[in-house]
Amino acid sequence: MDKGIRPYCNAKFVELNNLRNRGELTNTQFRKNVMADVMDNFGITLASAATHYNHAFKTVKELNGELVSGLGRADDKKGGRKPKAKLVAEAVTALLGSGSAYPLGIPAVEFIDQQYKDCIAAAAGAVGPTEAVVDQVPNGSDEVLGTPEVKTYTVTRVKDGTVVATGLLLTDAEALVAKAVSAKKAKLAFA
Repeated sequence: MDKGIRPYCNAKFVELNNLRNRGELTNTQFRKNVMADVMDNFGITLASAATHYNHAFKTVKELNGELVSGLGRADDKKGGRKPKAKLVAEAVTALLGSGSAYPLGIPAVEFIDQQYKDCIAAAAGAVGPTEAVVDQVPNGSDEVLGTPEVKTYTVTRVKDGTVVATGLLLTDAEALVAKAVSAKKAKLAFA
């Protein structure tokens, strides 16, 4: 059912635009008047009126751009979204601190997971990151020392043994089981 909002808004836009071009209305007053008039006549929300205003603006701009000069944001002020890689790098730096440089080539989840595993290994008494450490033995040969294995757990449903999650650390597995208990869901266990 067409209520005629869009044609009415287009006509009101052109009508009040003449006043704006003569200097009787500022750009802000013009926009407010067009939207307020459409809201009053059709009983629509501000957001809906803004949508109709923007459509009228784009329509008039396509037909004759000179009529709407001075309206809308300048092209250099439109902003836009930041590149996703930059946002991820900022978030990882905020999460891990400025000492951890995030390499943009790998997914953030993998990088954070590796940082977490490195922290666990360091707490368990490992010498460095979770990669194997090469140490010089007295006879001069290189011997590869293994790092402590990070134990992961699998959470299953007790009733039928269905696997719910795998590869979880102990704290994560306990949290998942506790969450199921508190939500009164199926009983879970981990091994």
